[in-house]
Order: sequence, then structure tokens, then C-alpha cells
Amino acid sequence: MAIDSEYDNYLQEDGSPTGERVSGDTAMAVLTRTELDLAYSSEKLLNLEILLMQVSSRASDFEALTTEYEDISNESIEKAFEFDALSGILNMEVKELDNFMASLQMEIMDAHPKLSWDDHLGESSIKIEEKLRDAEESIKQLQDLIADIRMQSAKFEGTLAFAHNETRTGGDEEMENGHFSSMNSKWKLQTVDQQRHLLQILEKSLAREMDLEKKLSDSRSNEEDLKLKLHYAERESYLMEETLEMVLEKMFEAENAAELLLGIAKELIGKFQIVQLNLNGSLHRECEMRTKLQESMTKLSAEESALEKLKTSCAELDNILVVQENGLKASLIEADCKCMLVSSDVLTLIEKVRALEEQLSESDIQLQMAKASVEASQEQQTLLHSELSQLENVIEGLKENVWKTESRAESAEARRMQLTKTNMELNENLGLLRNSGSEKAILLEKKLKESNRQLEHAKASVEAMEQQQNMLYTALRDMEHINKELKGKVAKAESRAENAESKCTLLTETNLELNEELGYVRSRLECLETSLNQTDDAKVATAKDIGIRSKIITDLVMKLSLERECLQLQISALRKKNKVLAERCKTKDNAPITPSHKGSDDGNEFSILKQSEEALTESSTTNFQVVNFLIFICFFNEVSFR
Repeated sequence: MAIDSEYDNYLQEDGSPTGERVSGDTAMAVLTRTELDLAYSSEKLLNLEILLMQVSSRASDFEALTTEYEDISNESIEKAFEFDALSGILNMEVKELDNFMASLQMEIMDAHPKLSWDDHLGESSIKIEEKLRDAEESIKQLQDLIADIRMQSAKFEGTLAFAHNETRTGGDEEMENGHFSSMNSKWKLQTVDQQRHLLQILEKSLAREMDLEKKLSDSRSNEEDLKLKLHYAERESYLMEETLEMVLEKMFEAENAAELLLGIAKELIGKFQIVQLNLNGSLHRECEMRTKLQESMTKLSAEESALEKLKTSCAELDNILVVQENGLKASLIEADCKCMLVSSDVLTLIEKVRALEEQLSESDIQLQMAKASVEASQEQQTLLHSELSQLENVIEGLKENVWKTESRAESAEARRMQLTKTNMELNENLGLLRNSGSEKAILLEKKLKESNRQLEHAKASVEAMEQQQNMLYTALRDMEHINKELKGKVAKAESRAENAESKCTLLTETNLELNEELGYVRSRLECLETSLNQTDDAKVATAKDIGIRSKIITDLVMKLSLERECLQLQISALRKKNKVLAERCKTKDNAPITPSHKGSDDGNEFSILKQSEEALTESSTTNFQVVNFLIFICFFNEVSFR
């Protein structure tokens, strides 16, 4: 009942003036509404054509009755009454449809200027205008069909008017002949039976309304079930989105781990470059130390030449002193021999001895100075030896650094070979670094060989000095202690290198595991993306299907509401007819009625009413069953898709 009232309101809105209806709508909304109204009007026109066929068949029967009005039966009266009612309904429906089409035409005319106002539509305004023109053409065609039906209904009204005039004249003649009393008694009996029949019809209609209300409640419960299922589907989609977010987070973590591994690889490359820079610095220091060694060797050669000169000068002085002592001894002997003879020469000799003593003291001072210079040269030699030992230590450290760099380069090459499986660019860069490192190592080896040769020459020159052997032995002992310390440091460095290698192996293993996990996650993500795309496509398809089915259901509901309205109009017309018949029965209570025709007339009237009621109920039940069937199909398709 609520649906019927809503549909009556819709018809009242349709019957309202077009200015009030179109004022707040856009051209697109007007187009959609006109398309729906055209579908409704075309359906109604088809129903009117069916009704026209029924009325035309009744009209042919009615014309046959009007020609033979002298022996008119109750059946013929009922047919005439039915023809009158159907022709009136047809005329009323035709007028209503004509007014509705006129309002639609006015609405389309008002929608045309809106297209010029709506500048944001663009290309769609041309399509809307074409659709509006098509709608106008279809309205014109429908108006032509309505005009034809109106002409037919006008013909039916003419036949009815002619029949009414004839029935009036026939009724006057019957009154003159005295049959009025029999007809009056007949209508009395008919009114009682009709009242009973109407009560039965009302009971049936109430039962049908109760059934319809039950079906409405069932449909509402079905709608609630559908809402619950839709809620569950939304919840499942939400859960799927959460799982997708979890997978994306894992992917993001895997990508971060991969970036961390790449950063670690870059750090290793940076460390390798730092080692190369340290090697270059050590080579530069070696060159500086070699220059210092050469300078010290030149200084040593100069000091050795000075020492040789001092030795020669000391030997000369010793020879001179020995000669002078010998000469003095001889002179003393001669003086002792001749002291008695030459006393005057003693004083001169004493003065000479004093002068010689002064010369001896000066020579002693010179000897002490020479010894001090020798000691200074020896100290310089010790310093040079210490520098040489430091140089040897530095060279050994450089060798160890070269060995370490070579081992690290080999380990870095091994790691690089493992990492090149995932990144070819790093492989090329590390290949270049490896080539440059090997060339530099060869150059370093050559330079070290040259430095070793120079050191051997220096050692040979140092070992040639017999006086400095003890210092060299002490230096060698110090060298041994330093070697032991260096060996301890080397052991520590080797342990650190082993730890670093173990860490590198662990890192490579974790890198491989992370790469495997990353590949698995990527494959899983691709599968999830494909499933997501499939679900999105399925959702779009289901949304389209639901939209199409909802349109079909709305169209069916519109048709059902229209048919209900038609049925209500027919029921109201039948009630009016019953009232008219009841009034006629009351007016003809005093007329005589023959008992022979009583049973047949009552049966005919009840059969006509029953047929009309059954037709109405069958049409309503079939329409309702069609709607239920479509709803069930939509629900089944949604369930099967899920």
C-alpha cells in the first residue's frame, strides 16, 4: 500500500508544471528522467492498445445488441455496461497519457537552454542534445499513436450515445407495456446476491493484501540479509587490504635490507679505496725515506772521508811526536854528554822542551777534539742505524700491508663475485678496482725489490766498518725484539682479519638469504597484484551487473506500480458499477421480474465479476512472482561470485 501511495505522489509530481520540476535539475537529470518516463509511457501505451482491442471486441458485441434491442437479455445488459465502463477507462487513460506526454515535451523544451548554461559539460552536451532530440521524436510518435487511440475512443463514445438514446426509447415502450414490475423484483434479488458476492470479493482482497504485506516483510528481510552479506563482503575486502598492507610492509623491509646490504658493500669498497690510499701514502713515505737514506749515505761518506783525514793527520802527528821524542832523547843524551860542556845551551833546550810540551798539549787537545768528533760521528752512525732499522720495519710493515691488502682484495673479489649475481654494475666497478690494485701491487713489489737491493748495499757498507760491529749487533737484537712485537701485532691483525672474513661470510650468507626472501616476496607480491587486479575486475563486473539488474528491477517495480494503479482504477470502476447497479436495483424494486431468468442473470453477473477479479489477482501475482524471481537471481549471482 505504501508503494501505491508513493507512485500516486510520483504521478502527481509528473502532472505538476514543468517549471517547478526542472528548476532545480540539470540537463542530464532531465534526460534520465525523460528516458524513464518514455519507457513508462510506451509500456502504458501498449497496455492501452490491449485495452483498445478489448473495447473494440465489446463494441462489436454492443453494436449487435443495439440492432436487436427488442429481445434484450441480462447478459446483453451486462455486456453493454462492461463496454461503457471500459470505454470510459480508455478515454480517461488516453487523456492522462496525452497530458503526461505534453508535460514531457515541455520539460524537454525547458532542458534545451540549460545545455547552453552548463559550460563544464563540453562534448557531453552534444550527446545530451542528440538524446533529447531522439526523445522528442519518440514523443511525437507516441502522440500520433495516442491520437489514433483517441479517435477510436471517440467512435466508441458515439456508439454509446446512440445506444443510450435507443435504450431510453425502448425503456419507455416497456413501461407502457407493463414489464416494469417484473424487472424491479429481478433487480432486488440481484442486489442481495451482489452484496454477498461483493463481501466475498472484499474478503479475498483483504486476504490478498495480507499476503502482499507478508511478501513485503519477506522482501525486507531478504534486503536485510543482502545488507548483512554486503557488510561481510566489505569486511572481507578490508581484511584483504590489511593482508596486502602486511605484505607491502614485508616487501618494504626486504627492500630496506637490500639497501643496507648495498650500503655495506659500498662501505667495503670505500675501505678498499682507503687501503689503496694508505698504500699510496706508504709508497710516498718510502720514497721520502729513500731520499733521507741517500742523504744520510752521502753524509756518512763525507764523515768517513773526514775520519780518514783525521786518522792520517793523527798518524802524522804521532810520527812527528815520535821523531821529536827521538830527537829530544838524542839531544838529551848529547846534552848529558855535553852538559858539562855546554851549560849555556841547557836553558835554550828547556825553552824548546816547554815549547814542545805546549805543542804536545795542543796535540792532545786536538786528539780529544778528534775523538769527540769520532764519537759524534759514531752517534750519528747509531742514529742512522736506528733510522735504517726503522726503515726496515717500515718496509716490513709495508710488505705486510701489501699482503693484507692483497688478501683483502682477494676476499673483496670473492664477495664481489657473490654480489655480482644481483648487481652487474658493482662487478664492473670492482673489476676495475681489482685490475688497478694488481698493477699497483706489481709496482710496489718492484719498488720493494729495488729498496731491498739498496739496503743490502747499505748493510755491506756498514758491515765493512770493523769498529761499529758491536753497535750493529745491538741494533740487530733490537730488531729481533721489534720483529717479535711486530709478529704479535701481525697475529692480532690476522685474528682481526679472520674475524672480518667470518663477518663477511655471515654477511654474504645473510645477503643470499635476504635475496631469496626478496625474490619470494616479489613473486608473492606479483601473485597478490594479479589476484588484486582480478578481484578489481570482478568487482567492476559485479558492480556493472548489479547496476544493470538494479535498473531492470526498478523498471519492473515501475511497471508493477503502474499495473497496480490500473488495477486499483479498475477496482474503483467496478465498485462504482456495483453502486450504480445497487441504486438501479433499489429504483426497480417495485418492477415485476420473471423467475425463469433470475438464476442465469445472477450467475452471469457473478461470473463476470469473478473473471475480472481473477484476472486482476493473476496479473498482480505474476508480476510479484517475476520481481521475486529477479531478486532471487541477483542474490544467487552475488553469492556464487563471492
